[in-house]
Amino acid sequence: MLIAALGCGSGTPHLACNGTFTARVSRPTVPRDGGTMRKRFRFVLLAVVYLLVAAAVSSADDRLNLTGRVLDTHGKPVEHATVLVYHAGVKKGYNLYCPSCYRDCGKRAITDGNGMFTIKGLSAELWFQLLVALDGYQPTFVNKVDPAPGVPVAATLKRRKPASNPSGLFRGRIKDSRGLPVRDAIVEPVGILLDGKTGASRYGTIEGLEPVAISNQKGEFEIAYSKPGTKILVSVEARGLASQFAVIPAGPEHHLITVNDGALVRGRLVEDGKPVGNAEVGLIGRPRGGYGNNLHLSGYAYEEIRIGTQPDGRFLIQNVPIPADWNVYGKMESLATRGATGVVKCSTKHDAEIVDIGDIQIKPAYRLRGKVMLSDGKPIPDGMRVNISSESAWDDQTTTLPPDGHFEFLGLAAGDYSVFASVKGYSLPKAPVSVTKKGDDGSTQTITYAPGIAPPFSLGHDIEGYVIKLDPEK
Repeated sequence: MLIAALGCGSGTPHLACNGTFTARVSRPTVPRDGGTMRKRFRFVLLAVVYLLVAAAVSSADDRLNLTGRVLDTHGKPVEHATVLVYHAGVKKGYNLYCPSCYRDCGKRAITDGNGMFTIKGLSAELWFQLLVALDGYQPTFVNKVDPAPGVPVAATLKRRKPASNPSGLFRGRIKDSRGLPVRDAIVEPVGILLDGKTGASRYGTIEGLEPVAISNQKGEFEIAYSKPGTKILVSVEARGLASQFAVIPAGPEHHLITVNDGALVRGRLVEDGKPVGNAEVGLIGRPRGGYGNNLHLSGYAYEEIRIGTQPDGRFLIQNVPIPADWNVYGKMESLATRGATGVVKCSTKHDAEIVDIGDIQIKPAYRLRGKVMLSDGKPIPDGMRVNISSESAWDDQTTTLPPDGHFEFLGLAAGDYSVFASVKGYSLPKAPVSVTKKGDDGSTQTITYAPGIAPPFSLGHDIEGYVIKLDPEK
């Protein structure tokens, strides 16, 4: 359990006397009321965040009520449905908390006989993602809800089609590291094992497989498949806990999934020794994750976590999965006019660990200027775009192309990048490209890219006159 260090003899968590934040890790005795343990852990985490975030949404801001109605697919009101505030985010600037860490997250309401609900006391500074669920229906989300205009929210629930064969059922039970059931966790299928002998697997949207399930008060959930199945790979996201992947076999039994609190990664963004606030920092697994046969995960397939910096440049990323290796970096679009940070490496090894990566330095960055040329000599149509993406960070920039095809990207750190131009009716030449790269150990590797795919390139200085030539599609 994370406890903020006590400074100056105080009896409450706070910033230490020298203005820095310190913390220690302890494992107190589990109280008899075990159901409060996770709540206390979350309370302390949130207390730490509130202390660190000087520019957080003020408790004095106007509080609003959000109303809405839940109907079924026939337009009839749905009674007793739960409407939960699952995620939140700021309307302006960058999020200083994780999406599920805002104090309004977790507020809920139950629909009445007319399908109506009201969630009271929401911040006017935030947008919200609502989760709507009821046994016998497929859960659904309502995204980017703004309570400020006072417009009622509409949600539609669709009846589930239960599997008639147990071999088409995938059931689980989610508990935290203290053995307590985790309710309201989002469980999403990532892939399915098609053939147990060959290991053939399919990923993405799978026809006939329910796209999402929500755990109940016992932590239990069920995902139905219209065909007999073997195993599925799922991702589990629970508020205040680290994300988790799990493989669930088909059958009537509930497969146990344990989720952890995760670690905390903190640091400070600075330029010339001065803090940089109102910028954004990203964290992504190293190496990035992928999927293979037999539902095998390679690397770390967790989604990128983004967080904003406070006025003093500090940031805190909660509930980081363990054990894992990570790259941390300043997001290009938030720093492009200042410079770039490059990538800072770190690792999370155990639950409740605090990983302090220190100062992330903004340094002078490089630029890339180029032109997209159409081989038939025509001008670039309106609304076409070009994108540059980093190979080490989950980070990119996009700009709209003018008729002459010229573009410029600023704020690029040294590293490998890919550039892709999206022009309707045109594509890269249909020929494979081979690139030989030298590794850190001096070894070389030749990679052949399929036709139509631009290979990455190394950037260690300003580049002028970068040309992307596109051919008309036949």
